[in-house]
Amino acid sequence: MIDITLVSGRRPDLLEQTLVSFNDKVFANFEIGHVFANIDPFCGTVADGDRCEEILRAKFERIEISRPETASFGNAVKRLWQRPKSENFLHMEDDWQVLHPILPTDVLPRLNEEVVQVQLSALEKHYLPHTYSYRVSWRNTFGLKLFKKTHLDRPLFSTSPSFFNASFARRCAEMMDPNKDPEKQLYEDGTNLGEFTKAYRNWPLNGPKKSAIVFDLGRPWLAEKGMRKKIIDGVSIWEKT
Repeated sequence: MIDITLVSGRRPDLLEQTLVSFNDKVFANFEIGHVFANIDPFCGTVADGDRCEEILRAKFERIEISRPETASFGNAVKRLWQRPKSENFLHMEDDWQVLHPILPTDVLPRLNEEVVQVQLSALEKHYLPHTYSYRVSWRNTFGLKLFKKTHLDRPLFSTSPSFFNASFARRCAEMMDPNKDPEKQLYEDGTNLGEFTKAYRNWPLNGPKKSAIVFDLGRPWLAEKGMRKKIIDGVSIWEKT
């Protein structure tokens, strides 16, 4: 049995599309325990937030929903990652599409004392010569961005859809600054959290022939709305382009 954490904005159209995708290719293959969701007042209206809550309560029987007055991605992740009771859990966001079925045998055997995250990869991995996710360097050749070097001293972790070891995520949440971008904190050198995560590994899970297994619906949605995400002094900011 696995619990689920879900970060959502007030975007019922994206949330519904995401849940349909995960239901068909993920939820149907796992025994789902409790669901912990956070609906931030990001985009949309109060009515859109209400609609998101309706969608979630109709989908999951055992669900707890937080609706803070102020939007904070960092605070949402910090709050949610302290909630799961299952040994491992699925962390989700409201704007992803699953491209291929995911089975427990694809994920759970890979999680252990060292591998604490199995990330659903949105990138093809043909060019990466290693199993785990590390910081990499790139070079520009004739206008093409090409892989150059892997930095094995800096494993990377992500808040995109992934399966996590719950003990690891809880420890990260305890050290996480709710006012800053949570993903950057997970691999920031020189901080307590960044140094803590160095001892662990993130295994990107790919689709057939190392293809992407999920697609980011949020990027084209933001582009359509004329918005983009920036990180200033460690804080996530969405601005009009």
